[in-house]
Amino acid sequence: MEYDPIYHVTCRLQLESGRELILNHLEQSQTYAGMLEGVPDKKANDWGIDVDLRRAARREYTLGEPYLIPPRRRDYQHEPGDMEQERARRAHYPTEWERDPEWIPLVCCIGCFRSFPPVNDPEKHGSSLTVVWYQDDYALPIDSQILKELKRLDWDSLAIDFAY
Repeated sequence: MEYDPIYHVTCRLQLESGRELILNHLEQSQTYAGMLEGVPDKKANDWGIDVDLRRAARREYTLGEPYLIPPRRRDYQHEPGDMEQERARRAHYPTEWERDPEWIPLVCCIGCFRSFPPVNDPEKHGSSLTVVWYQDDYALPIDSQILKELKRLDWDSLAIDFAY
């Protein structure tokens, strides 16, 4: 992300295609904020990602379907091996309760990007895309791996044109 003198904030992103985007809105929340007990697993994470995508779709700034940058999934919370005690504790559970711990990054980010000119309709003013991603800390800065994924977005096929 680069500083944009027009908006006087760090909000500009240039795609590999050359198109310039402006981060118009950024919402962040803790991935596991609603988890009261236990350890997440694949099923819980899939459900949480779906909830976050539906939450992003309901935002007033979202046009069309939000785009998900799939999160990194790992079998530890902070460092490899830190779930071994949890696995040992669950060893006596019935097999139908057996679930391997799985973690995704701890912060959900919902970003609305805009670009001018529009993608398809010259009568419109610009184009917009809401993107959902996960990273280990609050942004800014955006995680370097996520930034690479953002720069590779196929804007022309994903974004929706809008008019003011």
